Amino acid sequence: MDDLRTIASKLISAKNVLLFPHVGIDGDAVGSCVSIAKALRSMGKKAYALYEEDVPANLSFMLTDEHGEPYFTSDPGIISDEELDVSMAVDCGGFDRFKPYGDKFRAAKTTLVLDHHGTSITTEDDGSTHGIADHSVIDPEAAACGVLVFDLLKELQTMTDVHIVPDREIGEALFAAITTDTGNFQYSNTNRKCHEVMAELYDWGIDSNKVSVEIYENERIQEVQIRSRAMDHMTMVGNGAGAISYVSKGDLEEIGVKAGETDSVVKVMRAIGGVEVVAFLKEKDHNVIRVSFRSKYSADVAAIARKYNGGGHKKAAGCTLYMPIDEAVRIISSEVEEAVKNL
Repeated sequence: MDDLRTIASKLISAKNVLLFPHVGIDGDAVGSCVSIAKALRSMGKKAYALYEEDVPANLSFMLTDEHGEPYFTSDPGIISDEELDVSMAVDCGGFDRFKPYGDKFRAAKTTLVLDHHGTSITTEDDGSTHGIADHSVIDPEAAACGVLVFDLLKELQTMTDVHIVPDREIGEALFAAITTDTGNFQYSNTNRKCHEVMAELYDWGIDSNKVSVEIYENERIQEVQIRSRAMDHMTMVGNGAGAISYVSKGDLEEIGVKAGETDSVVKVMRAIGGVEVVAFLKEKDHNVIRVSFRSKYSADVAAIARKYNGGGHKKAAGCTLYMPIDEAVRIISSEVEEAVKNL
């Protein structure tokens, strides 16, 4: 493993950088990528986040810079392989987490990882650890990748004469990253460091109320409808300690759901009294099922996700299954029932 100064030095020496967030993108990944891309652009570099799907509408307020140039693109050719100096995985650390662009990631002269998921760390027999890249900073103790980005940008600022931070727009993107990954500072990963970062972001001039309204009070009616459909499909196992639900591709198309509009389902399920483990399955395409796991207290849902080439945190993880939705529901229901058996 490396330190943030190493990551910063590689970014400083680069001219062209692509960022690689994870599939099923969330506020932490978006806010982290936007913050890094804006910082790099302020240094005169070409920087984009590469992502093939739509970004959730409640995060769209931060997707373009002051010149109207988008931070996100689905076009891997926006920087040619020959000109690509750095590829950087952000908020993820496995090729399966940005599968469509694995070859593009490898094409860079230097590859980096900045992540806070313990499942991104590979431990060798001799006890040494590493990630998938040439240089990696993976800190499972960080509540959000946004916390690591905050420290990275402070490191960059000490190594260059160009003004990077403090910056209000970067600060608001970091606020979005941290508030979403900590459940608005309610989850158990919330810690002192989060609040120390937040205190400094206020000094940068952020409007936390404006950002919070964009993120948390900006639902389309279709999001409410798909949440209701998921509740209709929900079943309980383990005497009410486990909850499983799903939505089909047909449900999504019938209601007209956009990217990110099923994210609130697991939050509602986990809020049910007595529930410890939650699994929500979304049929993204025929035989492509995305599974989101959550736990409330002690269950390790990352252990379940790892069985199916997924990953994440102890209390929040995910994976993708390649099978019919009914088979996936049956398998995951058994996993959840087993997970809550001895709680």
